[in-house]
Amino acid sequence: MTRLWCRDLLATVALPLLATVACSDATSLHPSVSVEARDHRFTVDARGELVPSEAITIRVPDGLRMGFAIAWMVPEYSEVAQGQVIVRFDDSEILVQRDSSAVEVAHRSLQLGVHTQDSAVARALIDHEAERVEGEQHIARTFTEVDPRLFSRNEILDAVGDLQLLTIQDEYYAWRAETHNQRTEAELDRLVAFRDASRTQLEQRESALAVMALASPADGTFVYARTPWGEKLTEGHHVFAGRAVGLLPVRGKVKARIYVPEVDAIGIEPGQEVTLRLDSDVSVMVPARVSSVSTVATPRASDNPQKYFVVEAEPEAVDAELMRVGSSLDATIVTGAIDDGFLVPQQAVFYDEDKPFVYVVRGNHASARRVRLGHLSPTLVEVVDGLQAGERVSVVAPDGVRAPGE
Repeated sequence: MTRLWCRDLLATVALPLLATVACSDATSLHPSVSVEARDHRFTVDARGELVPSEAITIRVPDGLRMGFAIAWMVPEYSEVAQGQVIVRFDDSEILVQRDSSAVEVAHRSLQLGVHTQDSAVARALIDHEAERVEGEQHIARTFTEVDPRLFSRNEILDAVGDLQLLTIQDEYYAWRAETHNQRTEAELDRLVAFRDASRTQLEQRESALAVMALASPADGTFVYARTPWGEKLTEGHHVFAGRAVGLLPVRGKVKARIYVPEVDAIGIEPGQEVTLRLDSDVSVMVPARVSSVSTVATPRASDNPQKYFVVEAEPEAVDAELMRVGSSLDATIVTGAIDDGFLVPQQAVFYDEDKPFVYVVRGNHASARRVRLGHLSPTLVEVVDGLQAGERVSVVAPDGVRAPGE
C-alpha cells in the first residue's frame, strides 16, 4: 500500500525528481522522499497571443460628450485599405436627439421673439404714462402760478396737491422704466442662454452624425480594441469620445502577451528567458525575454472569476509572415535554474510563523528541522541550507512530532 501511494505521489507531484528522489521502503511509517543534489530549470507554462507592440490607434473623435453604440465592425484581422469604412455606429438615438434639439432651439427662439415684443409693448405703455404725467405737471405748475385774486384759496391748494401727486407719479414711472429695463435684460439673458445651450446640443448632435462611420487612416490589419475589463469590443458595445475602437499594427512589430494563472505565477520577473511556440507552426520555437509583469492578477473575462497575471515578452527576432497579431501560442518561462542543488516537493515544506521547516525521517522516526529556502515553483522548492544529500524528508506531517521551537 505504501509503495502504491509513493508511486502516485511521484507521478503527480515530483515527476522531475524521479532520477534522484525515491519513496521510503516498506518498513517506514512515513511517506517520504530522498534528497540528492541535482541540476534543474524552473519553468512556468502558459497560453497567450501575439499583440502589436507598435500600432496606429483608431479612436472616436474627441469633443463629443456622448456615447456611441457600435452597430457594425469589419471582421477582426481583416486587411483594410486607407479610407475604407471599418466601424459604423447606431445613429437612431442620435437622430431623435438631434430632432429634439432642433425643436428646442425653435422653441427658445420663439420665446425670445415673444419676450422682445411683450417688453416693447410694456415699455411703450410706461413711456406713454410718463409723457401724460409730464404734460399734466406742466399744466399744474402753470395753474399754481396764477394771480390769487382770480382763484379761491381752496382751488390753489387743490392745484398744489395735484402737482405733488403728479411729481410722485413721474418718479414712479421713471422707476418703472428703469426696473423694466433691468428685468427685460435679465430675462433676455436667461432666454438667450437657454437658446444657446440648445444650439450647442444641436451642434453636438450634428457633429456626432458626421462621425457615424469611421474610416481606416492607413492600409493594414484591423484589430479590435479592448474594454477596460479586457474584453474585445464587439457590436453592441458603447464607446465614448476619445476611446479606441481598433488598432492598425505596424507590420513586424509584435510582442507576446502571456496569461499566467495566479497560482502558477511564482518567481516571474522581467528579463527572464521565454520560449514561444505558435499554434500556426508548432515546429518553430521563438526565443524571447520577459519585458513586464502585471502587478495584480485580474480575470480575463467578466463572466469567469479565474485570475491571471499578464506577462509580456519581446521576441528576439520577428518573422512578419509567421508572427501575425492575434496568433495564439504556448509559452514556457524559465524562472530560474540551479546547479547541484537540493529539491523537495512543495508539500514536504511546512511553516511555523512563516519560518520553513521539514520533517527528516530516519527509519520509523521523524524529527522537525529548520531549513532555508531558495527558488520556489508551484510544485518544487529549493532547500539551500538545512539538509544533506541522502537524507529523507516526509511529505506529510507525522503524528505527534512537534514543530521546531515548540
